[in-house]
Amino acid sequence: MTPQIKINLLIALLMSFAMSAFFSGFFTYLAFGPTPQWLASWARGFAIGWPLGFLIAVAIGKPVRAIALRLSGVPAKAA
Repeated sequence: MTPQIKINLLIALLMSFAMSAFFSGFFTYLAFGPTPQWLASWARGFAIGWPLGFLIAVAIGKPVRAIALRLSGVPAKAA
């Protein structure tokens, strides 16, 4: 496995962790408020959301990067 692939996987892992933790926590908080039920529901949502988010990040990472480079005007070889 090349260093760039390792970096891309680590970025996907960490980004999906942060996004899943925040959004599952935020939306279950809106639904339940600060209760024990909120915490249990957040944990369940996070346990489902993180692996799913990681798979999606890995699957769409390359096309999203290409679009971002094109929109920013940065040549793909320079990035």
